[in-house]
Amino acid sequence: MAVEVYRNRTRRLWSVRECGRVIGHAPAIALVDVTLRASEAARIRCLRSGARDVHAWASGELADLPRPAGAQRLRYRDEEAGFRIEGAVVTRASAAWFEADGTAWAVGGE
Repeated sequence: MAVEVYRNRTRRLWSVRECGRVIGHAPAIALVDVTLRASEAARIRCLRSGARDVHAWASGELADLPRPAGAQRLRYRDEEAGFRIEGAVVTRASAAWFEADGTAWAVGGE
C-alpha cells in the first residue's frame, strides 16, 4: 500500500496519509521504494510567517523490515532546502525507517 509519512510534532508520532487523508499515526514505520518530497515555496512561507505546516514528507510502500546497521541518518530542517544524508540532498531511497524517537534513517539514497 502506497502511503505518505511525515512527523506530527504535536502528537510526537509519525502521521500516515493515503490519498491525501490521514489514516493513522504510528510511533515507528518503515517504507520501501521511497520518494522524498519537500515544497520549497511552502518552506519559505513557513520561515517567513513562523507557521508550521506539512511541506515535507516521504512516500513509499509500507514494509516490515528491521533497520540495518548500515542505514544513514536522514534529516530535514526548515532552514535548508531538501532532505539530506551527510549534508547531500537526496530525493529517493530504496528504504527508510522512521523511528519512535523522531529520527529517520535510509539506505540507497540518491
